[in-house]
Order: sequence, then structure tokens, then C-alpha cells
Amino acid sequence: MNGTIASRETVAAATLAVEFAVEGAPIAYRPGQTIDVTLLEPRHTDAEGDTRTFSIAGAPGRPTLLIATRVRGSAFKRSLMDAEHDSPVTIEGPSGSFTLPNRAQPVFLLAGGIGVTPFRAMVEDAIERQLEHRIVLVHSNRTPEETPWLRELTGWSTENANFHYLPIMTRAADAREPWNGERRRLDRDLLAEILPADRDTPLYYVAGPARFVTGATTALRETGVDEDRIRAEDFPGY
Repeated sequence: MNGTIASRETVAAATLAVEFAVEGAPIAYRPGQTIDVTLLEPRHTDAEGDTRTFSIAGAPGRPTLLIATRVRGSAFKRSLMDAEHDSPVTIEGPSGSFTLPNRAQPVFLLAGGIGVTPFRAMVEDAIERQLEHRIVLVHSNRTPEETPWLRELTGWSTENANFHYLPIMTRAADAREPWNGERRRLDRDLLAEILPADRDTPLYYVAGPARFVTGATTALRETGVDEDRIRAEDFPGY
């Protein structure tokens, strides 16, 4: 698909959300799937190339595709930040099966930092279509200012009975703004408090940096969750 950069927005410290306008939009996809984005006129290049894979962060049915990424020093990231409005891209996809089940059931989403992107799409879609899935999103970050879509997700949680958002800050003492919420890490003890006694009813999704994914899946197993009920996806370098 041919497309262009339609907008950019900072959604947390060092985190950029980008919308791509795509020919033939809206594009059919399931929340949780990914796309490959290639910059056709990059201002910077390196050995890693001009293509990256991103989870789609918004619900289907829109004229643009939304992604988000941590702002780092790679040539691709610098080109994405420096590109002019309407700069051309190509998009391949969607692909992947990291998606909610069709049958309504309880779902726990465990996100580390930027790993929240596919979950934002899932939650937004579930709210808009009034799905009966009961969704809990646990979102681990260091500080509030580093948490993508913190206020938006908090608002959705307040307004929708089937969605509960639990942000946790691991370095709240370093934050520039006050934080009165959960300060613990996502570990076995925290999960033991929030998971239902029947561990075999929900499905569990984990997304984020590789270290977070490893720790969260281990913690789930330590609380008695069967490995077959865990879906995991890591975000190396993003």
C-alpha cells in the first residue's frame, strides 16, 4: 500500500505517535496485528535499512493507521522525526495473530512501556464495538511522564465498565509530577492480588521489551497460569 505521513504527536516522554494516510483506507485488520513501514525518502540511512515493523495502535475503520515508537538514535527514527508532512511511505500487511479471541471472555493485558500499542488498539475497538470481553490492562512504566496515553487510557477505564486500567510506576520517586497510584513492579505478588482465583478462565497477553516479557510470563506461570493461556510478543529496539 502507498501512503504518506499524516501527523505526528508526542504521547509520552521520548515516545512519538505517527499516523499514516493510506490509499484505499480504511484498511481491514484485526487489533493487535502489525504492519511493515518503509520510508521512501529518508533523510538518514544506516545498515539497519529503511523498514520497520510496528503494531497498529488504533481501532479499525479509520482513514489513517496509527503507530507509536520510542524516539531513539537510529537513522530510521531520526528520519521519521525529521520527515515533512505528506512524506511518502509504503506499508505492507497487516500480519500476525496477536489478537483478542472472538468469543467473549476475561482478558488480562500486561504491557511494558511501548508494548501498550497493540493493547490500545484492542481496547479502543472493544469499546467502540461494545464487545463483552472484560479487559484488564496492567501497564508498567518508570514514571507517569514516560507512560504512553496515560490520561486517555485512564479516561477510558473510568467511562467503560468492561475495561479496567492499572498503570504501575517502577521509579515514581524520579517523576516530575506526583504519582499516587501503584508503585510496585509487575511480579508474582502483584499478579496474585489482581488475578481471579480461577486462573484457567482468562487469556493473558504480554507485550513490551524482551526483558519485561520474560519477567511477566514467568510471573504468570508462578501464580498458576497455564502456559497455553499466555500469548506473548516482544518489541526489540522500540
